[in-house]
Amino acid sequence: MKFLWRSVVGKLWMTIIGLVAVVLLILTFLLVQFFDSYFNEQHEENLNKLAAKIAYIFESYGHGLEALHIAQELVEVSETTLTVVVPGTDRVLEISANSDLPHIDEDVLFANDKLQQVFDGESVMIRDHFPVEEEQGLTTELDVLLMAIPIMADDRPSGAIFLYQTLDAINETSDAAKKIILYAAGSGIVLSTIFAFFLSSRITSPLRHMKAAASKMEQGDFNYRIPIRSDDEIGDLAKAFNDLGKHLNDSIQALSHEKEQLSSILKSMVDGVVTLDINGEIIMMNPPAENMLKTWKFEENGDTPSHPVLPKRLLNIFQLVVETGTDYEQTVSAQGRSWTIAMSPLSDQGKIRGTVAVIRDMTEEMRMDKLRKDFVANVSHELRTPLSMLQGYSEALVDDVVSSKEERQEMAQVIHDESLRMGRLVNDLLDLARMEAGHVSLERIPCQLSPIIQRTVRKFANLAKEQQVELVEQVPETKLAYELDPDRIEEIFTNLIDNAIRHTPANGTVTISLMEHGQGAVISVEDTGDGIPEEDLPFVFERFYKADKARTRGKSGTGIGLAIVKHLVEAHGGHIQVHSKVGEGTTFTVNLDAIQPGQGMEKE
Repeated sequence: MKFLWRSVVGKLWMTIIGLVAVVLLILTFLLVQFFDSYFNEQHEENLNKLAAKIAYIFESYGHGLEALHIAQELVEVSETTLTVVVPGTDRVLEISANSDLPHIDEDVLFANDKLQQVFDGESVMIRDHFPVEEEQGLTTELDVLLMAIPIMADDRPSGAIFLYQTLDAINETSDAAKKIILYAAGSGIVLSTIFAFFLSSRITSPLRHMKAAASKMEQGDFNYRIPIRSDDEIGDLAKAFNDLGKHLNDSIQALSHEKEQLSSILKSMVDGVVTLDINGEIIMMNPPAENMLKTWKFEENGDTPSHPVLPKRLLNIFQLVVETGTDYEQTVSAQGRSWTIAMSPLSDQGKIRGTVAVIRDMTEEMRMDKLRKDFVANVSHELRTPLSMLQGYSEALVDDVVSSKEERQEMAQVIHDESLRMGRLVNDLLDLARMEAGHVSLERIPCQLSPIIQRTVRKFANLAKEQQVELVEQVPETKLAYELDPDRIEEIFTNLIDNAIRHTPANGTVTISLMEHGQGAVISVEDTGDGIPEEDLPFVFERFYKADKARTRGKSGTGIGLAIVKHLVEAHGGHIQVHSKVGEGTTFTVNLDAIQPGQGMEKE
């Protein structure tokens, strides 16, 4: 029963059955009452007419045999029992249709107060229980309908007729009618049950489909559609539900696309983005932000957590933004890197529900800014000395301070050398700028590498002799072909050999060696100079970097030669390395690739 009431079908079915049952019960009760009343009235009317007719016969024919004979025929036809008080006498006659009909003793009839009214000239109709004698001499009470009519003579009652009949026939007829009504009611209930179940199933079928669709939507499937089988309100509801599912599917897809797009944008961003709730818990962040947070936590605790945790410095900024409700920006440093944090509150109807922080790694930007400042300072420093010398010697010549021709010639030579040095510096700067901008022009041709190296070494023979430096050449003839720009390769080794000679003391050695392997060649320029400190090695290829700040300007270069060398080597597809040890010397190693079989020639 509980299951039925938990189901719409059960509720609707029980409601319809209940209404039909109540209506049929009421109708059955009313019909039974109607039939009881109808049959009683019919029997009373028939009994009244029959009694009146018999009384009329006795009044017309007297108490002769003819009247008795007619009365007996009427009684037999109607299956009633007649008791007659003969007019003018005290005789009582009883006439019955057959011996099976009940018999009421005349004493019982005369003892009834209501029936006594018949002797006063009144007709009496009563329904009551009277004792009846049966064949075995037993007495039982039966429900009897009795009509008493006086027999009039000279307008006075001279006798009486008591005509009675048991109500068994009426009751049988009534019971038969009740059975028919009950059968009809039962059939109606059964038919109503079938109809109610069919109707409720038809009504609730779309509801079951809607429930299934709701379950599908709960699981994320918005493509399920409810079949529409009617044009009524339920069909309209199913259509509206289908439209709702379609709109929800479109909205979810749009949101999903926007989420994927936002996720892709956040993942592709160089800057870190972190979203926090009102409690400071991380809701969402992109990979750069995750790496930054791990770096900060390592700075604070010395270990990297398994899951991202908000560092104290970011938590302090979060609390400040939540308290003030305004944007905040701060620069922080950790593990040798610098970040700028810009945090803004997230509001919902005027109430702060969290914050969003954008974290930008400013290390490279700050390094480039420092390099720019250092570049300006270094260029100014490099140009200041030659300009000062040009100015000083030129003023001495203008003021005719020197008297001898040899002194004037010496000053003119200094002015010339310094102008050439400034020209080399400016040209090197222009070349380096073009290289860093990616505008390296190479005229690459297939050639042998050893002749270029040998020619470059021969150029420095006199300089090495003047500096009392031994120049050792270990360059065998190469067997592989190389696709190179000969002028640029010569410029590379000119810078390296010049550096090595200038930074090697007297009686030192500079060795240039070449060794081929299957893929190309390795060229080394090794000196026995003072060497470069280990902490300075990562910076030797930067512009204006000089490891030995105490060297005289006469022996040092512009400070950008090694930067040019690195760019030219990489432009040829090779790479350069440096190894050095203080007090023992420095070795620069250049790796270049040879032309492989089937490889074409490229021109840049």
